[in-house]
Amino acid sequence: MAALKLVVRIERKHAEMPAFVVVPATRLARWKLAATTTVEGTLDGVPLGRRSLKRWDDERWFIELRSELLDAVGKSPGDRATLMINRASAALTAELQRLIDTDPAARARWESRTEAQRRMLREEVFAVKSPSARERRVRRALLPVAMPPGPRIKGLRSEPRSIQVRILGQRLPGRTCGPYTDVTVGLVGKVGCDPPDGVSADARQAKWETQVEVREKNGAPVFRGPAVNGPPGERFLYLTWLGRMGSHAPAMFRRAKLRLDAVPADVLAASLKTGLLVGRLELTAADGMPVCASVRPPAITWATS
Repeated sequence: MAALKLVVRIERKHAEMPAFVVVPATRLARWKLAATTTVEGTLDGVPLGRRSLKRWDDERWFIELRSELLDAVGKSPGDRATLMINRASAALTAELQRLIDTDPAARARWESRTEAQRRMLREEVFAVKSPSARERRVRRALLPVAMPPGPRIKGLRSEPRSIQVRILGQRLPGRTCGPYTDVTVGLVGKVGCDPPDGVSADARQAKWETQVEVREKNGAPVFRGPAVNGPPGERFLYLTWLGRMGSHAPAMFRRAKLRLDAVPADVLAASLKTGLLVGRLELTAADGMPVCASVRPPAITWATS
C-alpha cells in the first residue's frame, strides 16, 4: 500500500503533554482501521520510527511526537510539516518469533493475548536495540519466572466465595485536566467499554461497588466477576477516565488498574469472613492529572470496612 502524504500542523494542548499531529479519518479510509495501528514514516524527511496511530474520534486519528524528533526536524507546536506514513510491518522480531515457535508454554501465553496486547508486546520488543536485551524482554513477558507462593489465605477454598468490593476515591482532579474538559471517571465492566455511570471529576468523593468471586487455585487466589479484567494471577479492576477535547464527544484518555493480586493476604482473608473488601485511593496523580497505570499499596489501601 502506497504511503500517505499530507501537510499537518504540529499541536500541543498542554505544556506537560506530548506534541502530536492529527490525521483526518477520510485520508485513512482505504486502510480500514479498527484499532490503534503501528505506522512508520517521516516528518519533513526525518524518520518517525515505529509510532502508534491512535483513534481520536470518528473524524480524526493522531500520532504523538517525541521531543527529540521535533528537535531533529527543527519545528515547534504551531508549525506545519510534511508527514509521510505507511502501516508498519506486523512481523515479529527474530527473538520473539523464535521463542513462540520453539516453546509451547510461550506460544500458549502469546495466543492467550488479545490483538492489542500482542501489538503492545511486539512494539515493546522492537523498541529495544540489543538482541540480548530483546531476548530477555520476550522471556520475561512469555516465560515469567514463577514467584514463590505467598502466604496461605485462611478461608480460601477451591469453591468460589462471593465478596462485595467497594472502591472509594478521594481528591479527584477536577472537571478540567490538561487539555480535557467535562472529565468523568467510572468503573467499567471490561476493557474497551465506557463506564455506564461516570462520576464528575470535581466531586468530593467517588464510590463504586461490584461483586467478585474468589477461589483458590494452586495455593493462590483467583478472582472473577463482571468488572474483573486481566490474565490469571494479574487480575484488576479498571477505572476509566473520559474527557472532551474541544467540541468533540467525550473519549477515554486514561485508565487505572486497581490490582486485586496486590490485596494483602490478611485483608483478603478477613474479607472472606465479612463479605466486604474496601479499597481507598486518591484519584489525582503527582502531575495533577488523573491517576493511571497499575495501582498497588500504598497508593491504594485495602481494608474490610
